[in-house]
This record gives sequence, C-alpha cells and structure tokens, in this order.
Amino acid sequence: MKLWKIFPIFTLTFLTAQSFDIYFQLIEEGKIQEVRDQIPELKSKYPYEPAIPYLQALMNEKGDSSIIQFRQFINKFPNSKYADDAEMKIGEYLYARGLYSQASRQLKKIPLKYKNSNHIQRSVDLLVSSFKATGEIDSAVYYVSKIKALNSELEVDNYGFDLIKPNLKLQKLTSREVGKTHATTGKNIPQPWVVQLGAFGKYDNARRLKNMIKGTGYSVEIVEVMSNKKRLHAVRVVRFESEEDADKVGKYIKAQYGVNYRVLNRPK
Repeated sequence: MKLWKIFPIFTLTFLTAQSFDIYFQLIEEGKIQEVRDQIPELKSKYPYEPAIPYLQALMNEKGDSSIIQFRQFINKFPNSKYADDAEMKIGEYLYARGLYSQASRQLKKIPLKYKNSNHIQRSVDLLVSSFKATGEIDSAVYYVSKIKALNSELEVDNYGFDLIKPNLKLQKLTSREVGKTHATTGKNIPQPWVVQLGAFGKYDNARRLKNMIKGTGYSVEIVEVMSNKKRLHAVRVVRFESEEDADKVGKYIKAQYGVNYRVLNRPK
C-alpha cells in the first residue's frame, strides 16, 4: 500500500525531465495542490526552466497579483514558448474585469507579436468584443483587417465587418504627399490643419506622448495653449493641407495607439 502511494509522485517527478505538460493538465483538472507540492523539488532539479514560474503564476488564485507574475514572466522569458500563454492570461483577465480599453491594448499583441500562437482566434474574438464595448468599431475593423492579412486562417465572418485592405505604409505616403513644401513643389501651399492628441498640465506627460508618436514617422510638436486660464502643453501632429488628410492620420494613430484626437484648424 505504501508503494502504491509513492508511485504516482515518482512517476510525476520522472516525467519532468521530458515534459511539463502533465503539470499543466493537473492544474486544468483542479489538482493545484498536487502541483504546488512538487514545485520545491522542480526548482531544485530545473532552476532555469521557464515552465516553473509560469506554473506558479497559473496557481496564483489572486487575480491582480497573478497578472503581476505573468508580466514579470514575460519580461524575464520573452522568448519562452509560454510567453504568448501569459499574454493571453493577462488579456482574458482584463476583459473579464470589464477593463475593455486595457484589454484591447493587451489582446492585439498576441496575433501581431506571436504569429504561431494557438490563441490567435480567441484573442481576436475578445479584441473585437473589447472594441465594440468601447464603441471603437473603426479600430476593430482596422485590426481585424490587418491580422487577417497576416493570418489567412483567421475566421472573421461572424464579426459582421466589411474588411479593408490595411494601408501599412499610410504614414510614409501621407508624409510625402501632404507634407510637401515650397522647396519640393515650387508653391507655397497652406497647411492649416493639425491633429491634436492631448493637452497636459505637466510637460513631461506631453513629452512622453510625443516620443511615442514620433515612431510613426510624422512630425510631432508640443505647443503651449491656454485653457480656462491654465497653461497647457498640447501634443500635435503637423501639418496638413486638408481636414480629410489630418483626419486619416488621426484615425491611424488612434488605431495604433488607442489615443483619441481632434482635428483643428490652426494656421501659422
């Protein structure tokens, strides 16, 4: 009888040399304590194995602290085969909490960053639901179109969208065409339109947003404006010949970064 009790544990430990899958299966079956009991021995035998901290995060039943563990895991093991699993756990948690804006920012990482992930369909389903919950249908259409172009097996019919062909070079085309100056065209064409992305009391907040948007290749500036007798630092993408051109860029930035915008007529 004693040998019978010891045998399952011995088998469990022996299998770790080949695979950790059995531990994930036990967690799915709700046998968390059995896995938890094995963690000290696993750490001793496999001190550098990424599966162990991932298992620990899975066994953490406190939502907020488990998310911290998943984020720490991703930062420490970005190339682990469990990295996309951790990303998905974070996205599912944010969605379940009703934090739809945060969930959409998280969920779009999975199909764009982990091209071979098993979570692509599920992540896009939740991404679309998150965008619908926040009323950002344009963003949903943009990302579904972009992801579908990268993954032909993605099922999109149930979303009810008319997909577009994503213009992945939008920023380059726009900067060349609508950013022409007197030197390149021989004409002094007015460019009174700007895209304002936000106005901040603290300059550092404006600077952080500017640095983020600069990666798109657009010209971004910070200007001082007065609002209700307060001096603010406005972040603007400049300049465009038409309101339509400015709006296209605003939509692109919102889709990419989730930043709201306003198109303003501000002649020099």
